[in-house]
Amino acid sequence: MNNNYRVLVFGDSLAYGAWDEEGGWVERLKRMAHRRTVESAGEFKMQVLNMGIGGDTSSKILARVEAEIAPRQSAGWTPCLIFSYGVNDERTQDGSSEISIAELEKNTKSIITIAKKYTDHIIFLEMPPIPSGAVIFKGKEYSDSRTAEYESKIKSVAKKLGADWLPAREKFEQAGLDSLYSYDNLHPNDRGHEILASIVAEKLGLLSPLLPTPYG
Repeated sequence: MNNNYRVLVFGDSLAYGAWDEEGGWVERLKRMAHRRTVESAGEFKMQVLNMGIGGDTSSKILARVEAEIAPRQSAGWTPCLIFSYGVNDERTQDGSSEISIAELEKNTKSIITIAKKYTDHIIFLEMPPIPSGAVIFKGKEYSDSRTAEYESKIKSVAKKLGADWLPAREKFEQAGLDSLYSYDNLHPNDRGHEILASIVAEKLGLLSPLLPTPYG
């Protein structure tokens, strides 16, 4: 069995890591993976590559996803693709969402179709909630109710097409939203990113004290 895994994470500023002083949930995941490699004396290896770009929408991710995946394929590594987006799709300016929910659905179907050309290990991570209900950031409105609606559509498409879905909203709400966000009340703080990292790490088997089964 191949114990070498290459994880590519696509998303927006939350995947990029804003504004976690430890680098964000993807960087935290990378450190967990490196620790497991050391603990196993190289029997298990997992590379974690951050493909997150601040401000990205499903349309922008779709436009670049295959060009990012293709050159990172290697016979010695089993690929896993993680996607986390939606809040930038739903943001509005002058009353119009940047990406309609119909276009989001179409984009997500296309993203999964492309991803399946390379792997069956496809994961979607839910966006955390917007704690105040709505935020104006750089002249655009971000709405929690719209985010929930958009994430519900992504979840529906992901499950229908056989991708894994990792919920995040409930865990944030259980942990207490007042303590999980940075100065802009939109991006998670260090603790918020820690929660996101733990959600994905559990799926990938990185929280187990033993060598993980591939992808949990």
